[in-house]
Amino acid sequence: MRDDLATARLSREERWGGLFAPERIRWRPWLWGLLIGFCVHAGMSAATPSSASAEERRKPERIAAVIGSCGSKVKSTAIADVPAVLRSALLKELRASAAIRVFEDSRNASLIGAGYSIDGSVTQLSRRTNAQGDIEVSADVSLIVSALPGKRVVGMVSAGATVIGSATADTRFASLLLQSLQQEAIQQAVQQATVSWVESLERKNLRKANPKLVAMR
Repeated sequence: MRDDLATARLSREERWGGLFAPERIRWRPWLWGLLIGFCVHAGMSAATPSSASAEERRKPERIAAVIGSCGSKVKSTAIADVPAVLRSALLKELRASAAIRVFEDSRNASLIGAGYSIDGSVTQLSRRTNAQGDIEVSADVSLIVSALPGKRVVGMVSAGATVIGSATADTRFASLLLQSLQQEAIQQAVQQATVSWVESLERKNLRKANPKLVAMR
């Protein structure tokens, strides 16, 4: 019985050892392909997380911006709530920037370790009829930028825009046309102001990251 067990054990060892013996492997090219494929797959799996982590580390951190108070110095307009139009335009433009993380409520300012608070105002909103009989509406906006925490004023950005609409003889639509033109003028002025501010932030961050490069430009 002991000889039979030893013979059986030896037969299993010979069988498994023979599978991976060099003289057998020469006749099994598929085995090499299987082993190589496994090694390549394992290497790619191990490299993918580190590559993704490196990519995440390279992404710049977004700048926090809180929408503060919005007001208007214009007394007579076709728009019922000018500050609401200004706030909506600010939210739309800042959210469109990949560099900015927007907080809608100024009460969130106390929760932000570092960032900016943006207070806006419509400083001018006018209309006139040009030589062609079209209506021209102009809007000016002003943004006051404060650093958080503490709300220390660090800058002010102003911008303006003019839009044109074809006048209508129908008085029922004249008021709606003026309202639409005023809203569009405010939105375009806000777009110009926010683009100017974001670009100034990018230049500031570039100077911090590489002052020598900026000096050469």
